[in-house]
Amino acid sequence: MHLQELVDILARELSGERTKKLTGRLSQYHRIQASKEFLTVVELLKDELKIIGDDKYQIHEYIADGTKRYYSWNSPISWDIESGSLKMVEPEIKNLCRFTEVPESICTHSKSTEVTAEVVHINEGKREDFEKTDVKGKIVLSSASPRTMIERLHENGAIGIIAYPSEQRAKGYLEMIQYVGLWPNADNVDKSTFGFSLSRKQALEIINHIETGRKVIVKAEIAANLYKGKMHVLSTKIEGCKKPEEEIIVIAHICHPAPSANDNASGSALLLEIYRTIKALIDKKIVEQPERTIRFLWVPEFSGTLPWIEENVKSNSFTPILCLNLDMVGEHPSLVGYPFTLNKASISTPTFLNDLISEIIDKVKDNNAVIEQGGWQFPWNFRIKQFAGGSDHLLFNDEPTRIPSVMFGHPDTFHHTNLDTIEKVDPTTLKRVGCTAVATVLASSFTAEYSKEVQRICIKGLQKRKGLFLEMLTSELNHLKEIESESDKKLNSFLLNQIINTFENYEKKVFRNIAKTFSNLDTELVEFVNNDLENFKQSIQNFVETINEMEIDEEVSELLHKVPVRKWDGPLNSKIIYQALNAPESLKESAKFTEEKISEIKQLAKILMKNYGGLTFEIINLIDNERNINEILLNLGLIDWKLLPPMSLLSFIEMLESLQLIEY
Repeated sequence: MHLQELVDILARELSGERTKKLTGRLSQYHRIQASKEFLTVVELLKDELKIIGDDKYQIHEYIADGTKRYYSWNSPISWDIESGSLKMVEPEIKNLCRFTEVPESICTHSKSTEVTAEVVHINEGKREDFEKTDVKGKIVLSSASPRTMIERLHENGAIGIIAYPSEQRAKGYLEMIQYVGLWPNADNVDKSTFGFSLSRKQALEIINHIETGRKVIVKAEIAANLYKGKMHVLSTKIEGCKKPEEEIIVIAHICHPAPSANDNASGSALLLEIYRTIKALIDKKIVEQPERTIRFLWVPEFSGTLPWIEENVKSNSFTPILCLNLDMVGEHPSLVGYPFTLNKASISTPTFLNDLISEIIDKVKDNNAVIEQGGWQFPWNFRIKQFAGGSDHLLFNDEPTRIPSVMFGHPDTFHHTNLDTIEKVDPTTLKRVGCTAVATVLASSFTAEYSKEVQRICIKGLQKRKGLFLEMLTSELNHLKEIESESDKKLNSFLLNQIINTFENYEKKVFRNIAKTFSNLDTELVEFVNNDLENFKQSIQNFVETINEMEIDEEVSELLHKVPVRKWDGPLNSKIIYQALNAPESLKESAKFTEEKISEIKQLAKILMKNYGGLTFEIINLIDNERNINEILLNLGLIDWKLLPPMSLLSFIEMLESLQLIEY
């Protein structure tokens, strides 16, 4: 069977309409991690699996007490809420929010309270804001994230917080209410408090009262429970008939407050539909039993995935080979507006997967059979972008599994707000994403059936990347002429003279990944690739002969050849890195960084924070205890086809050492 035939078959079986209906059901539940209502949804999905005929499902149970650590991550504390409301009593009587109407209006992990108190405005909640305002015994109004404020509120005697969106976040949607929380851990739970989330429109009304000299008094009531509990992961599998230990993982997170329809009731519902579709095709003997195991995981994002990974890697029979993450996969093209996005696998895990999915998207995008009658009737708007942070695929891409991991999703103005509602979910989008995911999974689950087609697809991808690489070299050679600093010019020249080898090595690893995953390879195609790369390399070397390979500074040369070694186990908890990137001035004292180094980190931070920190995680992924800094720099150049500022990256690596994350 060819991929086009497979897509056509899937279009007849997979239902976007059915997926949207389930998305609507899931969106009615307040699905906070490690809560009773999260478990209710797990049980609901389990019952749906049983109806389909599944007998391999498992509900995994893990500790959620704020103290238990999975790798370098703390588990959340269990939290349930019964009710909550905020009412203004002065200078006017007015209901501000009720949990029963807008669940997002109560900050997750709020403690119970019944208090009447004055509200004071502290802007962004910086230290100087607290210094200018007496907050003792009062509730503060701030655009800061409540989870970052626990210590500061406690230190200054504030009794609670009301959060509201920044001007940028609420642009065009003044009545938007954010999903925010306090998220205490065992170390600060005693200092934690309660919180509410209001719209920017409501906040501006309160601020206007305060600025015109009117005291604002509110009555806050919350009935909630923080406790040592459990979190749950639902898993099932379609077992492989030849290589059952090799698992293809498809994952979606259940969690987030009601409604959170696209984020991520859509991914959770589509994961069930993907399971149903594959099982139905096997039962009808339209497709054969897959040779590899296909694993389906419904998780609390990050917090449940980590213990599941830790539990399974202890098994010698667990050999995952790739991961697809479904996160916000149903956005309506006109009501949300952003295109579907495939975030590719990391540069650290060379794979056929990026090219394969891109090819399948091409076969789905204009296929009329993948349009639902009640859904979007026009062509598929999509983007294929580089590796991104932000969700569970990160954990599989990192240690200890280090498998190619991609994310299917959409940017979405409404995510993490009360405006992420079911009418913004489109059944055609769900069907298109579902068909793409199933075709990818099935093509990867057989060793021979799609092997030659995958080879040809990757050769096509190679030709495209050759063109991008040539464009990059042309651009970098022009940039070289503009560099004024002699030392910077030497370093860039040094890197450009080597990057062709990095490109060649990466492409050879892609084809080695094909050879490892598939059998029945076309030997003529293999020979073609080797000859093609060799000829291309020779042409490029002639092209860059104009660059003199300059001697770089001895100190820089020594640093480039150092191999950074991880000082943590498992996937990295990047919180400490983000704190440093957001406040690099703190490194002046803690790490004795010069103003020049701090400036370099600030320059790089603007790049690293984009795409949910995708490049930050690329650097972390490339630190594998084998690559030296020079190799890391060169590989990073192949991500966006542009050399990152070398000295800035060297300062970033030095920052990691100062944070005691790496050693040499």
